Formats: sequence, C-alpha cells, structure tokens
Amino acid sequence: MNQCEACGRDLEHGYLCQGDTLALAERLDRMPKLYEALAGFLTPAVHGGAEFVTVKVTEANLPVDEAVLDLRYGGIALVLEGRRSDVQAVRGWGQPAIEGSVERRVLAAARWLSMSLEWIAASYPAAGDLAREVREMEGAALSIVGALPDRGRRIGQCVAADASGVVCGAVLRHRSGETSLVCPWCTCVYASGDFLMLRTLQPEGAS
Repeated sequence: MNQCEACGRDLEHGYLCQGDTLALAERLDRMPKLYEALAGFLTPAVHGGAEFVTVKVTEANLPVDEAVLDLRYGGIALVLEGRRSDVQAVRGWGQPAIEGSVERRVLAAARWLSMSLEWIAASYPAAGDLAREVREMEGAALSIVGALPDRGRRIGQCVAADASGVVCGAVLRHRSGETSLVCPWCTCVYASGDFLMLRTLQPEGAS
C-alpha cells in the first residue's frame, strides 16, 4: 500500500491521489494566467486593476517589486521547466528545448506537465514535490494579485492538428461577451458556431 505524496492518503499504487492530481491539473492550468496577472504589479504600489488588492510595499524606493520580479523572471518558469526536465529524465527522454519569451516558456512547461499528469501521478517518485512547488508558487502569486482574473467557462481541449497530425490539446475557455475562441497555444480560432463541434470531438475523459 502506497501513500499519496501530497496528502498522505492511502493509495493502491502510484504517488498522487485523484484529488491532488486534479488540484495540480487546475493549478497548472492557472499558471499562465497568474504569470500574466503579475505584470500589473511589477512597480510597487501600482494597482493592476479593480479586481486586485493593493500590493504591500516594503521597499518603496525600489523601481520594481522584487517578489513579482522573482516570480515573473525566474520562479514560475524555472520551477515548471525544472520539473519538466526531471520528468523527461526519469522517463529516459532527452531534455526539452527552452525557447521563446518567458511567458511562452511558462505556457509550454505548464501545458506539457498537464498533458503528462496521468504518468506523473502513477509513476513519478517526486510527484508530491511537484504538487507542493506548484501550490506554493500559486500561493505566492495570489498573495500579490489578490485573486485570479476571470478565466471563463472551460469549453474543452483544442482539437486542431498540425501538419504531422498531432492534436494541440490545449485548454480552451470562453469568457462572457466573447464571440470566438483563440487557442492560447496554437492560435487556432473557433467561432461561436464551432463550440458544439468542439464538444463532440473531445478526447475520451476530457471535460
């Protein structure tokens, strides 16, 4: 009998229970939006929007908020990429290519880890460490921005395929007032009339 590495519950096998796997999936899904939201808090005491609380300024003379700087230009990307690299090493795969802007790197690493969660929960010995690190990063970001921006209603996964036939699979969300969806990963555009089609084309087990 194993125990969940995140909460200590008994497991028949694997390293993460279903509840902690789902929680990790949701946090990974939120990471790119949190990263984006932190941009409004780089300068101390500047409001990022009405939905956020005011940042507590400890060093008013600093040109930027160091906590935000650490998360946006190091913390989030490096933690996610480090865990992706370790998962690939444990599986005997080569190292991932690190390219693009920091925002793109956060999106890429979070997406890759999300798509690998079934294996991570079942076979990755450091799954508990990954879950804790992502939870702590989210907590640190939320302590700055106060609350998450409206993420909208989850429609499903992007079903667009590239030239080789590989399906994108990124999460698609619809916000009130939007007449179309743009995939955050492959930039495929879906009109409102395509939503029903998206539902019928979702992979088994996707929501």
